[in-house]
Amino acid sequence: MKTPHVLVLMALVVFPAEALPQEDKAVTNPQTQAAPQAFVGCYDLRLGRWWPWGFGEDSPYVTPPSRIRLLPLRGEEGFEQNGFLLRAISPRKGAPSGRGRPSYWKAKSNNQIELIWTNGFTGITLELEEKGKELRGWAHPHFDVVPVIPRVARATAQRISCEASQ
Repeated sequence: MKTPHVLVLMALVVFPAEALPQEDKAVTNPQTQAAPQAFVGCYDLRLGRWWPWGFGEDSPYVTPPSRIRLLPLRGEEGFEQNGFLLRAISPRKGAPSGRGRPSYWKAKSNNQIELIWTNGFTGITLELEEKGKELRGWAHPHFDVVPVIPRVARATAQRISCEASQ
């Protein structure tokens, strides 16, 4: 081993990375963060066709409710502890009910949001971004088995009146 390499190794042992000056990053506890009020409310969800193909009899596991309400309350049980509460609203007549609980949502930025339904084995995540008066993005299914070919579908959330949806 050459001398410069030995000096570098000794420096790493004597001065570990934690001891070196680092940028001060404020750590915030996600459990104490308030819900971004811009997203709170009721929405009509639409999912496009799954690409490259559908799920057949497994479709109910990856189908979100057609209408939802994003609440500003933090989840307190199970997977819902990972974000704010997301609840299904009674579907319109003839519409499929879709997945129920556990479900939660979290803001990724001021104009991006994730909606998640999971029981730990199967579920769906909608990654949406504000585009005008809608939230648009992609739906990603998840299963407890590794998919051979990942599938995606377009997703759209249109804000609706919470009073009219009751």
